[in-house]
Amino acid sequence: MSLLAETAPLAALCAGGIGTMFLVAGVSKLRGHDAFLGTLASYRLLPSWSYEGVAWGLAGAEVLAGLALFSGVAAGLGGLAAAAMLVVFALAMGINVARGRTSLSCGCTPGLVSETLSWKLVARTVLCVPLALAPCFASGVSAFVWGQGVMAGVALYLVWLALVALPPERVPGSGGGQEA
Repeated sequence: MSLLAETAPLAALCAGGIGTMFLVAGVSKLRGHDAFLGTLASYRLLPSWSYEGVAWGLAGAEVLAGLALFSGVAAGLGGLAAAAMLVVFALAMGINVARGRTSLSCGCTPGLVSETLSWKLVARTVLCVPLALAPCFASGVSAFVWGQGVMAGVALYLVWLALVALPPERVPGSGGGQEA
């Protein structure tokens, strides 16, 4: 068995996780277009006349990359597109961190409280690039195995999102505070 065949389930897992991340981000940017437009403008990296087109184009590209990663058929193309966008995002964040503009929202998922810019966020974005590229190297994967991997990746992303986005809850009687 070849190394590529052995890593195909991992590639599908990466496709599911990264695909979900891009699909959620793209749909959020389409739904919260004005908020994303403001975030994009706050980076001060593009001429003002380009914001509207870039905002719509980026949101659409994220949705298409996410769907391509899910497909199994165009996953390699989706992975390349996602990796390219991640590199651009890391560069844009890095430029602003280097400028000392760390109070900006990352703009990852409009509608959620986004993280502010930091080198940690830049590094995490760069670390997602190999995960986005993993589906480019999957070949000969059955639709069943691809589907399983993608669903597992979706589940992992949603668990991560819940851990990051949901506030911690104190359970009554757990000893976490004074009981009345």
